[in-house]
Amino acid sequence: PSYGTIKKTIENMNLPINVIIRPRGGNFVYSEIEKEIMCLDIEMCRNLGANAIVIGALTNENKIDKSFIQKVKEISGHLEITFHMAFDEIEDKKAAIDELVALKIDRILTKGGKISALNNLEKIKELIIYAEDRIVIMPGAGITNENRDLVIEKTNAKELHGTKIV
Repeated sequence: PSYGTIKKTIENMNLPINVIIRPRGGNFVYSEIEKEIMCLDIEMCRNLGANAIVIGALTNENKIDKSFIQKVKEISGHLEITFHMAFDEIEDKKAAIDELVALKIDRILTKGGKISALNNLEKIKELIIYAEDRIVIMPGAGITNENRDLVIEKTNAKELHGTKIV
């Protein structure tokens, strides 16, 4: 989102605002210029008073771009960090959880697979059990106020991401 959108949202909403940092659609492998843009956007969010950033970056091998995420962690200051659905592109999700814990990331947004969280509730539950309390696993994609209770019941998720969920 733009500077103005972020600024006005933070000023006018009495809620913690989490801002997605993504310079383009498509895959999650970013060029050096795109990474520089993302770092500038993170600084802007921090200066405007956002609560958190939502970001993900992968290598060409669909593994976490650890050096970039470490840099993100360093420049984010007080901001919480959610690693977004780039996580769903990673083959070894348990190893990825361990890496994100080591990087001190706060949460992972996942649909548990390729389609929607509703199609992957058992996988999400396994990830939540594996993560224990080291990092929050937050199901997202396809979750609404009509099915959120089912998602919580089946996964024991503590946080959810969805459309018109409240």
